Amino acid sequence: MATDYDAPRRRADDDIETDSLEGLKAAEKAETAVDDTDDGEIVEPFDVPMADLSGEELSGTVTPRQSDEFTCSECFLVQHRSHIAKTFSDSEIICQDCD
Repeated sequence: MATDYDAPRRRADDDIETDSLEGLKAAEKAETAVDDTDDGEIVEPFDVPMADLSGEELSGTVTPRQSDEFTCSECFLVQHRSHIAKTFSDSEIICQDCD
C-alpha cells in the first residue's frame, strides 16, 4: 500500500466527531488526564544571580581615568584613546564598540 507522506497526519482523537453533543462527550472521555502533582524530587536551593547585595562590602582599588583614556558617551566605559570612533565634542566621544 502506498503512503502519501505529504498528507496531513491524523491522530485517533481527530476521528472523534466533535460537531455533535455525543461527539463532544466522547472526546471528553477520550482525553487522558494530565498529572500535575509534584514528583517528590527534592531540589537544592540556588542563589539568584541578581540577588540583593546591599549589605555586602566591596573592596578594590579604583584608579582614576588616565590622560590617554576617555569615557564613552554611549556605554560609559573607560577605554584607551586608540578606541575612539567618533568625536562630537570634548564631552561626546563614542568608542568603536558602540559605533
